[in-house]
Amino acid sequence: MANQRLFISNADAFAEKLIQVGNSMSTTYSYDGDKLTLFWKGRKITERTGVKYGDAFIVHCDGSEPTISKLKVPHRNNDLLMWLLSFNKDNRAYNEATYQDLLAQQREENDWWGYRDWGIEGKGYAFTLCNRSDCGGVHHIAAFIDRKVDKALIKEVLQGWERGLYWPQDFVERLLKKRFGFTDVELSEIYPHSNYNIPLAE
Repeated sequence: MANQRLFISNADAFAEKLIQVGNSMSTTYSYDGDKLTLFWKGRKITERTGVKYGDAFIVHCDGSEPTISKLKVPHRNNDLLMWLLSFNKDNRAYNEATYQDLLAQQREENDWWGYRDWGIEGKGYAFTLCNRSDCGGVHHIAAFIDRKVDKALIKEVLQGWERGLYWPQDFVERLLKKRFGFTDVELSEIYPHSNYNIPLAE
């Protein structure tokens, strides 16, 4: 089964043609600012109303009619922040000692010529990347948070995170507003430091 991520953006409401879902050859959708309609081989198969900019879905494609469900995001705020910065479960820690062990393990496993790592750190958190052996892009190798994740910490981390996020801007905005109560003004203070428009995958 191939799962395709579908993020609803403001631009979708102005599309003149059906929009392709990910790299699916047969699945398309339309959005009018409220109603999301999913098509398969040109035929409408389902629709949802009350859909807003920034909503995100998973479209389950297995060769037959696809189904759709809401994208699940991490429940715990520390996991959510590490997830937004593209650290998967295997590369997350919840205290500094475990993080240091994980970092040492990653450095041993990634011991190629020209290896280097870098990141940001502060009181109760650290996020570390390393270069790829093929000289293209980065690996997210280790992260930890062992303090309360609130609006202040998110601002501090995102303002120091120079790579940006691998998620669409509308999705990030809606998530931060719902989970932490960010306002548009507060989000604008982050934007100069975090470009939300870089590609979703490395």
